[in-house]
Amino acid sequence: MARPKTGANRTLYAGQMTANIPAAPVAFVFRNQSDSLEGKTELMQSGELLPVRSASEPMPGQSTNGGGVQFELSALSFDRLLSAVMMSNWKVDSTNPKVSTLEPGNIAKKFWILKHFSEADHPLWQLFKGVQVDSIDLTFAVNAIVTGTFNLLGIDDPELKTANPVSGLSPLPTVLTTSPFTSRRGFLKMGGVALTYGKEFKITIKNNLAALGALFQTDALIVEKMFDVNGSITAYLTDEVLFNHAVAGDKLTFEIQVEDAAGNKYTFELSNTKLGTHSTAAGSRDELAPQYPFTAFGTNVVKITRTLATAPTLYELTFDGNSKTSGTEPAAQQDLEAGSLVYAPGNTGSLVKTGYTFAGWNTAAAGTGTNYSVGDPILIEGNVKLYAKWEEV
Repeated sequence: MARPKTGANRTLYAGQMTANIPAAPVAFVFRNQSDSLEGKTELMQSGELLPVRSASEPMPGQSTNGGGVQFELSALSFDRLLSAVMMSNWKVDSTNPKVSTLEPGNIAKKFWILKHFSEADHPLWQLFKGVQVDSIDLTFAVNAIVTGTFNLLGIDDPELKTANPVSGLSPLPTVLTTSPFTSRRGFLKMGGVALTYGKEFKITIKNNLAALGALFQTDALIVEKMFDVNGSITAYLTDEVLFNHAVAGDKLTFEIQVEDAAGNKYTFELSNTKLGTHSTAAGSRDELAPQYPFTAFGTNVVKITRTLATAPTLYELTFDGNSKTSGTEPAAQQDLEAGSLVYAPGNTGSLVKTGYTFAGWNTAAAGTGTNYSVGDPILIEGNVKLYAKWEEV
């Protein structure tokens, strides 16, 4: 008989996907402390009255998955997930490739997450597909590791398998060796000036994802709603400045940065913020440290800047007219990180091949590779060259 499973023998692996998991998936270890990932299938039940007051047999309905993954923030480990919660690609600084930024966008990135219970006598695997990042919660506390939670939403209710269900995933990836960030190295600023009496800073970035059912469709449709950024700052009461900003409802800017021993830095900037409730209540044996909930608002309300000790590898997406008669290929897209998601362009340069009509793009000149119709997502994991696809008239 197999032994009971424990969380100690549980590892999460993950990678990006579009409509399907790539044949040669690029995977990473989803570093975590714990998770609450689970699948759910809604049941439908007839209200028909059966003999002896019996209920009808339920039928399976729409399936979804989701939950939270608790983690300790570290350099490079979560860059794909950070870009997913911001719904954008990392934008590399044109003068310094070590510096990249994320601002809110509308690029919906999908992941597969593989949960592996690795007990030697009876290992089990559970594959969650079509997972999107709904939100991230981050906590910066005094003399502590920076912790957070990614909250996820996906489209299936996966079974447990006795063999790895991700074909092509071999060998399994290894965990990165970067150390977690702590509150010992970095800064907290308000209005560009160091705030030296902060006790705790919390931030939530949320897409408000929803799984919508559609008639005669097996899978739910995941859509994003309003983009929300909020949190709280707790600070020792040393003077009147912060408290009176809250009373007056002043618009404030906050910037918090963490740095590891290798020199990797992550900065979270909030450009338009107002503080909420505030109080001077305290017990006689307690320090006075009011908590100020805040709401951020406006366009580009949050920006994440990443400064790495070593510049990342960058790739490009290029186009070939593939024996065109006339016209111009779309401009190349350069400085793309692994994990970037771009979309196949149309025939923007009026490519023409006599006797043929433009029919999209293919990764092979002969049309034997992967087809991309106009608007299809392209997952960048290396340099990609797309050839115009021509169909004879």
